[in-house]
Amino acid sequence: MKKLLIFLFSLLISFNSYGEWKKIASNDNGTFFYLDEDTFKQNGGYVYSWILTDYLKPVMGDLSTELYVQSDCSTGREKHLAFNSYSKSMGRGTRTKTFTPPDQWVYPSPGSVNEILSNYICDYID
Repeated sequence: MKKLLIFLFSLLISFNSYGEWKKIASNDNGTFFYLDEDTFKQNGGYVYSWILTDYLKPVMGDLSTELYVQSDCSTGREKHLAFNSYSKSMGRGTRTKTFTPPDQWVYPSPGSVNEILSNYICDYID
């Protein structure tokens, strides 16, 4: 019995656990954008975070995506480091696509959802 409990406990610990996704923005298409504040990390003057996009209707067959972002809060630019796509909403279901975006800095357009997310991340850290 003791071995079974230890096994079950170790199994539960091995799963990735994330905090709660916090809804930050939405658009006219019914797409919602979330951040997990527990994943915010600072290193070398940059902030690293995960963004979850949840679609009302499937986009290229998927209902959600996760994007790992490197933010440079001093200049307002960001770099997309990793992209995952999922068959179900809120990053659940089967991971259908994974890729590394091009290694380049981008500047969110004024008033865009990306700018709202970037500002939230940088304000949260300050």
